Amino acid sequence: MRYRFLNSEIINKIQFYRERFPLKEQAIIPALHEIQSVYRDIPEGAVEELSDYLSVPLADIEGIISFYDMFRYRKNAKNHIRICRNLPCHLSGYKNLLDMIKEKTGADIGKNSPDKKWYIELVECIGSCGIAPAFLINDDLYDGSKIKSEEDLEKILSRYE
Repeated sequence: MRYRFLNSEIINKIQFYRERFPLKEQAIIPALHEIQSVYRDIPEGAVEELSDYLSVPLADIEGIISFYDMFRYRKNAKNHIRICRNLPCHLSGYKNLLDMIKEKTGADIGKNSPDKKWYIELVECIGSCGIAPAFLINDDLYDGSKIKSEEDLEKILSRYE
C-alpha cells in the first residue's frame, strides 16, 4: 500500500518502536505521537494507514485516540482550543471562561465556528493546575485566571487571526 500520510520519516520512527517493543500494538501510542507532531492533529487517513502498516485492527487505534485526551482527530478548523475541566479548573471557573470563548469565537464544544477558524474541546487535564482554569490554543498554554475581561480574551484570540 502506498501511504499518503505516513512519510518515510514517520515510518522509520514507527519501525524503531516496532523493534523496541515485543508486541506491535505497543507501537501504536508512540506512532500516534509522531503522526500528531507532524500534522498537529491526526488525519483519519493516517489512522487507516497506521492500521495497515502495523497490521492491527482500525478499531484498536480509534479506541486509543478516543480514550486519550492527548490525541485528536483533525477538526478542519484553523485553531484548536482545549479547555481543562478537571477539578482545579472546575473550581476556578472554567465554565465562565468557556462561555466567553464560545461567545468570542462563535464555536461550540465539539463544533467548528462558522468561519472554520476555531474548534473547542473540553479535556480532562492538561497538567497545569497551578494556572487554573488552564487552556490551550493549538499548543500554546494560557492562564485562564489572568483573563479578567472580554478584552483580555480578545488580545489572546487576535494572535491567531
